Amino acid sequence: MKIGKAGDSMQNETMSLEEAARSVQDLKRAVATSIFGQEELITEAVCCLLSGGHILMTGAPGLAKTSLVRVFSRHLHLHFGRVQFTPDLLPSDIIGSDILNIDPDTGRKAFEFSKGPVFVNLLLADEINRASPRTQSALLEAMQERTCTVGGQVHQLPDPFMVFATQNPFESEGTFPLPEAQLDRFLLHAIVDYPEADAEEKILHTHVRSELVGEQRASASSASQSQHQMSAANLSLLLGAKQQVRVPEEMIGIINRLVRSTRPVEGGCPEQLRSLVWYGAGPRAGISLLSVSRSLALLEGSDTLRWRHVRRMAKPVLRHRIRLAMQAKSEPYAEDQFIEALLQHVEESAQLAAKGWI
Repeated sequence: MKIGKAGDSMQNETMSLEEAARSVQDLKRAVATSIFGQEELITEAVCCLLSGGHILMTGAPGLAKTSLVRVFSRHLHLHFGRVQFTPDLLPSDIIGSDILNIDPDTGRKAFEFSKGPVFVNLLLADEINRASPRTQSALLEAMQERTCTVGGQVHQLPDPFMVFATQNPFESEGTFPLPEAQLDRFLLHAIVDYPEADAEEKILHTHVRSELVGEQRASASSASQSQHQMSAANLSLLLGAKQQVRVPEEMIGIINRLVRSTRPVEGGCPEQLRSLVWYGAGPRAGISLLSVSRSLALLEGSDTLRWRHVRRMAKPVLRHRIRLAMQAKSEPYAEDQFIEALLQHVEESAQLAAKGWI
């Protein structure tokens, strides 16, 4: 790491690609010591963090979604907050509100802004689809602009700011589907599956020792924190290091072709698939896919973006940005099958195997 003189701006500090890759890999390993059997989720969460985006996690209860956020905040030394979304939750319960204060000495009245739980670095929006659309929309400005507007005043959120939202795929009663505008604000949509048998047994062994996240004694928690520490300044350097990952011109064209092929009105969408999709992904999908694929390349220590990085991140980036027709949604996660068909079509039409890109 190259550090400027004391008092120099953080802009004078840089981190090499090799240093950044080691640091990110250390972070991933540190998180994996507390979260068992969720390797793909950890990878996607780390890449989302490096891309400065937000992640929506869909999975059954008890699959370590909440624990993941707690572990991230502990190892990154970032402020963590949680909001339990319920049907009676109001927007002011999330972003805060102006409160009338009266000075006891002078009797002077003045409104002061009382910050809500959104003013943290890592926000867990638990069961986000249980809140009303009005309350869900309170996060739109925060997720996109990193600001909250109350009473005509704009309040800046902490930097970095990342939303980890969860939803249960098995319950529909008392829930409100997320609007497309909010879904598009999420960089990734992660599907959280059950852990493998050996990982689940490891969870039980760890519980017997009272070492699961939330069960650790203060001394054990402190010892775990000392294993890997990363400041917000170092995280900023990592975000800068990601820009060192080279993106070939051809890969930009392939990403653009893949995103446009999700739209039934585009010529790039295979004829046999057009009737299966109602609408496809917008331009933000291409930006998201490019950004998070570069983050994965950094995590793997690669100095160049490859097709394998794009392919790995295509489903979590696109699955919540497309809407299939009713006749195509007969199977769970049918969006992934549709995206897989598009990936194979792009690989064949662009002759990626012949070019040695696969």
